[in-house]
Amino acid sequence: MSFKNNDLKGLQIEFKEALGPRFSLSEIRLFWRESLRHFFGITPSDLMLSQDRIFSPDESTLLFQLVNRLNLGEPFQYLIGEIEFYGLPLKVDQRALIPRPETEELVDWIVNGHHLEVSNILDICSGSGCISLALSHHFQKANVLGVEYSKEALELSEENSMALKLPVNFIEGDVLEETSFNNLLKEQVNKNGAFDIVVSNPPYIPIQDKAKMESNVLDYEPELALFVPDEDPLLFYRKISESIFPFLSTNGALYFECHYLYVEEVRELLVQMGYQHVEKRQDLQGKWRMLKAQKS
Repeated sequence: MSFKNNDLKGLQIEFKEALGPRFSLSEIRLFWRESLRHFFGITPSDLMLSQDRIFSPDESTLLFQLVNRLNLGEPFQYLIGEIEFYGLPLKVDQRALIPRPETEELVDWIVNGHHLEVSNILDICSGSGCISLALSHHFQKANVLGVEYSKEALELSEENSMALKLPVNFIEGDVLEETSFNNLLKEQVNKNGAFDIVVSNPPYIPIQDKAKMESNVLDYEPELALFVPDEDPLLFYRKISESIFPFLSTNGALYFECHYLYVEEVRELLVQMGYQHVEKRQDLQGKWRMLKAQKS
């Protein structure tokens, strides 16, 4: 099956009507704009010159199938296979979480908070590589290391690194395996020096919250990167904070993205561990989402 119309305006109307029951108008506009750009090379600036464009039956069918998959809950970013993150085009698929705007805000905090030379950066639970790659792009003289447990996510991050020609070193590691993770950190610090910046967006959603989540997240994005045990929601924050403290440089800083309900608990945890100048920050939605702590 396909849409009835084959001209740009008619297709846009059918596209909007088909998605209207499930999505907001702003989401539909985004889907339409990005679909035209990705599949047909029609950029927003080209739209006025493309009003007379006639779509072939195959092109119309492609849009129809895209709409059906969106209505079934498949994330748009996975459907087109890419996303822009902090100005960088990234490949995304079901091997890793889709980077979120609040994670861009975390990167922006780091970028604007470090005007002196940064030599070594560590990204723990690096997923698609979005944070590591954005920081490598900005701190071009820094050695950037991304550590990730999932082999599939590592493959994706390495593909992104090669495509962007950014020299991030992605390696496999499990922060929950204390001995092996500490050995990994020790080896890296012996090679390159202490870390000036450590950042992590780890799993932080309690399993009990599954019932409240959208199906497009639960059915398509990797659970390994999302959930923590209900009885220990601070699991990753505690393990990471304990492990990296000895390997931070004197002026080194630790950054976390957090579940907004647990920011204060993570902040207290960092203070108890001896971190200094611990501060929290809201995201653009007004939720307490980010933390920064310094070694001294």
